[in-house]
Amino acid sequence: MENSEFERITVIMMRGYGERMRSYAEVAELFNEEFPNRNNPITRFTVARIVQRFNDTHSVKDRPKRGRAPVIDEEKSLDVMQSFVEDPHISTRRAALEHDISQSSVRKILKCNKFKPFKVKLVQELSEDDYDRRVEFCDIMMGKLDAEPELLNRILFSDEATFMTNGAVNRHNCRYWADNNPHWYVEAHTQRPSKVNVWAGIVDHRLVGPFIIDGNLNSVKYLDMLGNQIVPA
Repeated sequence: MENSEFERITVIMMRGYGERMRSYAEVAELFNEEFPNRNNPITRFTVARIVQRFNDTHSVKDRPKRGRAPVIDEEKSLDVMQSFVEDPHISTRRAALEHDISQSSVRKILKCNKFKPFKVKLVQELSEDDYDRRVEFCDIMMGKLDAEPELLNRILFSDEATFMTNGAVNRHNCRYWADNNPHWYVEAHTQRPSKVNVWAGIVDHRLVGPFIIDGNLNSVKYLDMLGNQIVPA
């Protein structure tokens, strides 16, 4: 009969310590006198087992039940790795189901092969002309900075973010398993109908804003915000 946690605590307390430590037989006798109505009196062997467990684990709680250690052979590991090579977006849960092994075993196989989960990065959607314009702008700015090194400190860099009610990408559930960072990104459409727009800027290492915009940002709202919020800030 397995002893309860309360009974184990009682045994340890009755055992004592130092010069006042009782023998296993004395503890068993004292315990049975204290609980005479217990169906099965404990023996000194039971006391010894409880004390030994407490000395080993520093606890009177049940030992955690251990399942059979998973055996993953080389062929199974290769099959799992092939799944992630063919589909880097596959989840560890799905791979575990497909190969009939535990999810922890899948993670262990990936770790042994130095595969890591990389999150998707959201970037702004660009048209074909945008790339050439950005390169041209960089060339112009490089020339201006050569002539005026402090120019960037006087430029207000700003952007607005649209918080949509739907259609947003949940990056938490987006993973790309690989041994090297694939720099995976998803182009995110901007300026769609939204619940709220937020504008913020940085100038000379100082944050300006953020300012909440009622509705979409247009020229009238931007001029009003520029004169009444941005400049005073």
